[in-house]
Amino acid sequence: MATPISGGTSFDFGAAPQAAAAQPQITNSASPAEAKQASKTDAKAYTVKLSEDAQVRLLNTQGQSVSQISAITDLSTQAVDGYLGITLPLSAAGLASKK
Repeated sequence: MATPISGGTSFDFGAAPQAAAAQPQITNSASPAEAKQASKTDAKAYTVKLSEDAQVRLLNTQGQSVSQISAITDLSTQAVDGYLGITLPLSAAGLASKK
């Protein structure tokens, strides 16, 4: 029969005391109405108007198709293709211009 070893410490068993986690202190003295007003003005400070080219490229990277981008931006599909660097093969370009 095994006999327990006496004299062990809590550290020996992996139960060392843990330091208390630091809790963040909230020091917002503004009222909710003031905070809401501040957020409205902050949003306007970060508004950016994208050029057509940048908007088309952004929509494309978000997974929108050429026809969807055309509808969203009110641009022709040819203009969207141009911004994205999409070119039609020479034979297809000739057929498209004859229609």
